[in-house]
Order: sequence, then structure tokens, then C-alpha cells
Amino acid sequence: METVQKILNQYDIPEVSPIEMVRESGDNNVYLIGEKNKKILRVSKRLPIKDVRFEYEALQYLSFNNLPVPGWVKTKDGNFYASTDGFDVAVMFDFLEGYHAHIDKDNLPTKEQAYAAGHTLASMAEIGKTFKPSSSRRRNVFVELERVLQNEETFKKDFEGGEVFVEQVKEVIKFGREDESPVGFIHNDYRSGNVFFKNDKEISGVIDFDWSCIGPIIKDLALGVLEWSFPDGKAEPDFTIFDAFLDGYNSVVKEKITKASTLYSWIKFAALSDTATFFCDRLASPDLKKKITRSYMYKKYLFFNSL
Repeated sequence: METVQKILNQYDIPEVSPIEMVRESGDNNVYLIGEKNKKILRVSKRLPIKDVRFEYEALQYLSFNNLPVPGWVKTKDGNFYASTDGFDVAVMFDFLEGYHAHIDKDNLPTKEQAYAAGHTLASMAEIGKTFKPSSSRRRNVFVELERVLQNEETFKKDFEGGEVFVEQVKEVIKFGREDESPVGFIHNDYRSGNVFFKNDKEISGVIDFDWSCIGPIIKDLALGVLEWSFPDGKAEPDFTIFDAFLDGYNSVVKEKITKASTLYSWIKFAALSDTATFFCDRLASPDLKKKITRSYMYKKYLFFNSL
């Protein structure tokens, strides 16, 4: 917690305790600060400053255009990030009130929740078309898939199903580079855990923009509709929820998206990208079960690949 305390000293906030870790990952640690005037502190382990600037500018732009995103808290010096000698980069946000849609093997979102989620994602897509960042960022929609190619021999030699997986990754990369779908700002991680509801028909906030980037707008829809309608552990999506999410999305966007080959191809792209992240983040782990079909997202890819 010493690092966190050093970071908090750079902010002028009402409360600096208690400090509760709410998430730990390979990318960052996230803390809840305070009780009455809560803040969220995210300490990133490998995020360049220009990527943080991109995220800051994006949230400012979305907020200006009335999309519900958390307020960005600046340091005492007016900077949009804090740092330490250990090269950690931290950012702070206002705490958002609300609840998440409950999605797991035994629970689905309501149709109202799915519609609202699709509606808000589409609003972000329309706003994001005119977002012009002052600098580009390292992340794009191909980064996670390219990690597989960087470890191609490991996947082919050590993983059951690895050779087929590598070829499937190459196939979706080729598709993604050749597809001419409109490009704009995308959240790139639009899951239920990143969306807060005020009530089942109204979203109070969208969080976690650290994977956001400029990319094919349909990729955001593809991951969103997949994650909201196809819980881990299920054999197939619930197409009633799928359609509700898509209807909410199409109620906003000017160019309507149908359940056709292009959307399904981007769903396969999104599912393989998540599969790549799952395995590449764990390559050094001695406990990793090196079987591609152990990934829930890969099973979702296989379902849509069979259609």
C-alpha cells in the first residue's frame, strides 16, 4: 500500500482511507478510496502516458456529449495522471452509483437491460465518430491476436488444438484488415461488469476505458452482443437477449446492423481476441491447462463458426 499512499498524496481529495483493492490483474490494480466521498484509483503497470492521454481525452469528449462516464479527477498540480518512481501510472475517477446486470451460466440480463446496453453503446459509437485525439495510442483491435503470432511456435508445439487455433487467428486477422466497416472510437471491453444501471431501462454509467482505441465500430457491437447474450458455460447464446441488444443499438445508429455474415465474422474476431488474451496472459504459469477448448470464449467462437 506504500505505492498507493504516495499516489494519493498527489491528490486533493476529502478522504484517503479506507483503501480497498477491488480488482487485481496483469494490466492494473484498482482501489476504492474512502467511504462518504468515494473515488476509484487505477494503478497501471504497463500503460504508456500517451495511452492515458488518449483515454482522458476520450472520457472528456464523451462526458461533454452527455454520455454517462465517470468524472476524471486531476492531481493537485492539475495533471491528468499521477506517477511514482516505480514507473506506475495512476488515474483517479469519481465513484459511480448503480448496479450491474447479473449474467452467468444460470442468469441472463432482462430484455430491458440488454436493450438499454445496446442503446448506450450505440450512443457512444455515434458520439465517437467525431472524436479526434491529440495523439494515437498503442492499442488497437489486433494487439491481442498478434500476441498469438508472436508465440506461434509455443501454441503449435505445446497446446492441444494449438495449430488449428493459430490458423484461425490468422484468418480473423486477415478478415479484420480487409473489412471496410466504418472506423471510430470504441470502448473495446463493453461487458456487463463495465456498465452500471440506475434502473433496468436506464444506464447510470460506463467504466473501464483503458482498452479503448480507434477501430472498426462494429467490433464493439460484436463483443457487446456476444457477452450480454452468451454467458460463459452456456452452449449457445440466448437470441432473445441478442436481438434485444441489437434492437437497442439499431434504435440509435444511422446505419442499421443485421444478423448477417459481417456481424458474425466480427463476433468470431472478438471471441478469438479474448481467447488470445486468456492464454497469452498465462503462458508462463505452470498451472495453465494447455488445451484451447478450455477457453469459454473459444467455445463461443466455435458456435458462431458453425453457423
